[in-house]
Amino acid sequence: MKKLGFTYMFCNDLKAMKSFYRDLLQLDLIWETKDSIAFQIGDHQLSIEYHKDFHPPSSEFSIQPGWKGGTRPRTGWSISFDQKTFIETVQQLKNSGVQGYFSEPEWKGYWSYPVLDPMNNTMEITCTE
Repeated sequence: MKKLGFTYMFCNDLKAMKSFYRDLLQLDLIWETKDSIAFQIGDHQLSIEYHKDFHPPSSEFSIQPGWKGGTRPRTGWSISFDQKTFIETVQQLKNSGVQGYFSEPEWKGYWSYPVLDPMNNTMEITCTE
């Protein structure tokens, strides 16, 4: 059996990334140093590193090949939530002024609510319930 172990991302504002992933998405912070943070998502670890020379891409959404959303050919990813947490998370993102691809979640064979994180990475919040 194979599992995805780690994803490494870079940023130029670690505080903003921590706030987004910990406070808005309510992910479990498992590591924090002056220049890095990490979150546990199931068996996967998302690690975010500060780098002074990191320049975020434009604030355009990644192409979502399954349902043809987005405009930029770059990496995007998703986190699946249970129904209650999905509803709460979407509302919290909207209340915080986070840019969403849709004004409300849309059904794409699952509930989908893509947003941009503080470094303009496309993060799709999903729910199958």
